Amino acid sequence: MDRYALVVGIAQYNTKNLVQLEKPTKDAEAVAQVLEQYGNFTEVKRLPYRINPETKKREMENRPVTRKQLWQEIEILLKEQARNNDALIYFTGHGLRAKGLSGKPRGYLATSDCQIDFDVIKSEGNKDESRIMEVYGGIPFDALNHLISQSELSSLVVLLDCCHSGDFIERNLIAESLGVSLEKDYHLIAACRGFQKGKALKSEAHSVFTGALLRGLRAENASSNGEISCDRLYDYISRELKGTSQQPLRLGWGTSIILVNNLPVTEVTAPQAVVNRDNPYLGLMAFDAEKKDYFFGRKAAVKGIVERLRKSRFLAVIGPSGCGKSSLVKAGVLPKLKDDPIPDSSQWQVKIFTPGRYPLEEFEQALASREPGKTFLLFIDQFEELFTLCSDESQRREFISKITEEATKTDGDTRVIVAIRGDFLDRCAVYEETANLINCTQPTTYVVTPMTAAELTEAIEQPAAKHAITFESGLVEQIIINVVNQAGALPLLQYALEELWRVCITDSNQEQTQLTFEGYEQIGGVKGALEKRADELYQDLAEADRAFVRRLFLELVQPGENQEVTRRHASRQNLLDKADSQEQLERVTRQLSSCNHRLIITDENKVEVAHEALLSEWRLLRKWIEDNRDNIRLERRLEVDCQEWNNKNRPEGLLLTGTWLAAIDEWVKKEQPRLSLLKSEFLRESLGRRDRVDQKERERLEKEIKLTDEKLKAQKQRTKWAIASGILLTFTLGLGLLTNVLEGQKREQEAGKVGVLIGKAQQLLENNLQLEALIASVEALKEMKNLGIENQDQLQQLQSVIFNVQERNQLKGHQGGVYGVSFSPDGTMIASGGVDGRIIIWNQAGKRLFSPNEGHKEPIWSVRFSPDSQFIASASIDNTINIWSKKGELIQPLKGHKDDVYDVTFSKNSDRIFSSSKNGSIIMWDVKTGRLLKTFQTPNSLNKSEYRIMGLDLEPFKNSVLVYTGNKDYEFSLLDMIKNQGKKGIKTIGNTQSLVMSVRFNKKGNMIVSSENQKDNATIKIWDITGNLIGLINSPKDGIVYAEFSYDSKYIASASVDQTVKIWKVDEALNKWKNSKWKNSQIGLAQPFTILAGHTGAVNRVSFNPLNSQSIASASDDGTVRLWEISGNKRESKERYNLDELLTQSCKFLSDYSNMCKNLN
Repeated sequence: MDRYALVVGIAQYNTKNLVQLEKPTKDAEAVAQVLEQYGNFTEVKRLPYRINPETKKREMENRPVTRKQLWQEIEILLKEQARNNDALIYFTGHGLRAKGLSGKPRGYLATSDCQIDFDVIKSEGNKDESRIMEVYGGIPFDALNHLISQSELSSLVVLLDCCHSGDFIERNLIAESLGVSLEKDYHLIAACRGFQKGKALKSEAHSVFTGALLRGLRAENASSNGEISCDRLYDYISRELKGTSQQPLRLGWGTSIILVNNLPVTEVTAPQAVVNRDNPYLGLMAFDAEKKDYFFGRKAAVKGIVERLRKSRFLAVIGPSGCGKSSLVKAGVLPKLKDDPIPDSSQWQVKIFTPGRYPLEEFEQALASREPGKTFLLFIDQFEELFTLCSDESQRREFISKITEEATKTDGDTRVIVAIRGDFLDRCAVYEETANLINCTQPTTYVVTPMTAAELTEAIEQPAAKHAITFESGLVEQIIINVVNQAGALPLLQYALEELWRVCITDSNQEQTQLTFEGYEQIGGVKGALEKRADELYQDLAEADRAFVRRLFLELVQPGENQEVTRRHASRQNLLDKADSQEQLERVTRQLSSCNHRLIITDENKVEVAHEALLSEWRLLRKWIEDNRDNIRLERRLEVDCQEWNNKNRPEGLLLTGTWLAAIDEWVKKEQPRLSLLKSEFLRESLGRRDRVDQKERERLEKEIKLTDEKLKAQKQRTKWAIASGILLTFTLGLGLLTNVLEGQKREQEAGKVGVLIGKAQQLLENNLQLEALIASVEALKEMKNLGIENQDQLQQLQSVIFNVQERNQLKGHQGGVYGVSFSPDGTMIASGGVDGRIIIWNQAGKRLFSPNEGHKEPIWSVRFSPDSQFIASASIDNTINIWSKKGELIQPLKGHKDDVYDVTFSKNSDRIFSSSKNGSIIMWDVKTGRLLKTFQTPNSLNKSEYRIMGLDLEPFKNSVLVYTGNKDYEFSLLDMIKNQGKKGIKTIGNTQSLVMSVRFNKKGNMIVSSENQKDNATIKIWDITGNLIGLINSPKDGIVYAEFSYDSKYIASASVDQTVKIWKVDEALNKWKNSKWKNSQIGLAQPFTILAGHTGAVNRVSFNPLNSQSIASASDDGTVRLWEISGNKRESKERYNLDELLTQSCKFLSDYSNMCKNLN
């Protein structure tokens, strides 16, 4: 490959406004000679030049250079000579900066024929000053930038020694065009910042910048092989000019460019490497800027992230746990920014934090440290803590909003990097602002990929090499075999290397300088090192310390909604509550965090697990977590409620009540957890309040009994005349009255007991614990029957509870959330599937029929029965669909999708299956053979890596017409699979304003219902088959994720993240829209017919019973499928029932549930 250089030195200027320069000619000649002698350039062209009469060679000449001449030479260099070759431009002369009519500064390389217009302004001293308003002639920096962008170069070096030369770099005039291609190497060095002037001292032979440049190109600055790179040169110039009035600036990317080589280097015997026995490996600790010299193997990743950061102010670094996201940014990207790969990035102010439990506080503290006038870079590490540790939804939303504002406001200069686990991206997608940031057309994401074998070799060998330690031959290759392409293996690798160093070097009695196979086997290899060391440490502890270690680690984990577990911080005060003493806390945490173990990280305020790899790889810890998952969740919930109560000045209204208080009280009595003083006080106050309420109720009942006693006493007094008469009959009656008084007191006490049971039932219903309320009502009725009481007021109260219970059963069997549920068309079965990847088949009463052990490898998103009720299809994010028999037998898996499968439906004859995917494809399959019949790629998804089709449905009377969502374009369409050729057969029937989550036909095929999930404006829309909007339902802030018609088309049920199922009357929605005067107002039906409340997690899917539109099943993140009766029994609640009738009715309602719960009598 050839190299071409253009060296320009302009000393003469025709305008009186620019002084003549003494040094450019001499400076340029000196640079040209160095490049010719040591640069291996094919040609070094000078401008202006003359032929030396003595040497017959070209040399610089002191004469004018016009704009036309300079531009022509630059064009020849960039477009002709250096095409697909290396180019270098050196310029010395005047540099100009003009304000311009637009008010935006513009930089110029001044040529001899340029002219200048000045503007007179008043200074602070009230003296007239002038500034350049416009430059005519000269080479504008932006024009040079455009020319460079049009050139096809292999590499480019630009050296500018002129005033304001930093404008060329600072204003990104060149960065955008060069940054387009990562294959292009470039390096730009400016003599000063955009607002500074270059200096030349009369006493010096060269200008300040070129003098430093020439000294930097001398042999004494060369590497051991006689080379000087651009990086090496800039470092030298920067040191030379430090403390002067001009500060050099650079912009560089790609591989290091060698400017000169073959310099004469004095042979120096390299000193023998000194062995450093300090352990260079960090174990489970993340690399940071202090350890950047030991961070190897991620050059390509650092390059990719910096390039994206150049073009976008927001960047999400995404990858699984253990892929090295934090280290990559802290030890790779942030130190790289100090080299100014982005103009002025070495001057950026960097702030690093994690969201923690109170992300807003962390964010505000970070912003408070911002220095005016500097670019502010926020690195938010472990972004998933926003979902795992922060329980305040309003704070979570405000935090996201503030990040978005900082990263997007037009007058701001804040950049944001977030590191997030890939399995939490779906949680981000719920928040529109976050989704929009990540989905922006700029490169806003970087997915961290596994390290290659070459990168792993570097990461393994180089830290040891820095300490003059080697690996036994073949050991590095063996280690790589154990970790290559293993997700999350990097922390295990680092821990194994740290342990290998310990046994071979630190603990060795010999002066060993090699890491050996013997040592590797001793530690248990990569997979076994962490667990082996953790087990050894645990077993070496005293029994009391082992018990504390168990409590400590359980305090440092956060179970998710499903099966995931993440780490969390714990304050030292929290851990002190779990310890036997302060001494035990300090001693054990010191052992766990010592350089020999490093299982936890500590500082003066908090403690956390060193890495989440420990949570998955240490089997003992995994068992502790599984055995205590429910207990941990209870304590975390108690902690959140307690903290809110304390932060808001301890109002009585925030104390625990009802069943939640009963659950916590039972847990504390059973498990005897070590609660903090604050939690104990909170629980004590809650129990005290409950006891006071109960006492008041008892006092009220006793008062009523007392009033009854007084009435009876008055009655007894009026009979004294009969007693005084001595009549035996009257005396006998007196004894009877006394007996009645005692019996009356007893009856009133019994009535009070019944009253407490009724109050319990009412409170349970109020808290949406419907089945529990029904059970409590039955207990109250049984008590009344046993006591022979039939008080009409009490019966009416119980009847109100019983006939307002809509929940009929809870189906429990899934491990984690349930995403899909489907009634069979014959109404006899229910199928469900969820996070655990398994399907369960139940009968219509909720009894589990079949639960096959085999299933999907990843969560199931949707399940659907075939129209003939013989088959079930399950769609999963493992890219497959499984076909099951109604007896739970796996018939065959369908493999053909290349991404997550979201929805599935059968043809009317049950012989075809249609499925939709994350990448915008719809596939038609043959049910019997499992053969892929046809793939339809939605046109809008072409050339896009992701185009989620969240839902699809088949028109009930045709085997070919599908309706499907298109969430990237906020529309949904009809597709005729038979007519489909290109865009033929596609009809867009609905355009919406937000994400379309689901679409479903009604049974008659003449209406379609779609659900949209927009921030603060969730809607359900009803369309006719031609695409006309005929009904609208507004349900703001519900977060609707699914909606479907009942089989008689009278109702629509919607599933929401607010943990409810809402039932809407179709005719009300249609009539309200039909009678609306303003069809574009988006005002629709807002009042549901009824709300089914009781789930404790988001509701994901609903399914109507085909045989009874009053019956519905719902699937939820709380791990249950629940069966409901829409109207409850309100149609019968106006009738008056006696005790036996009420008892019979309520037991009838409970029959399905009691059959599943054997402990109910």
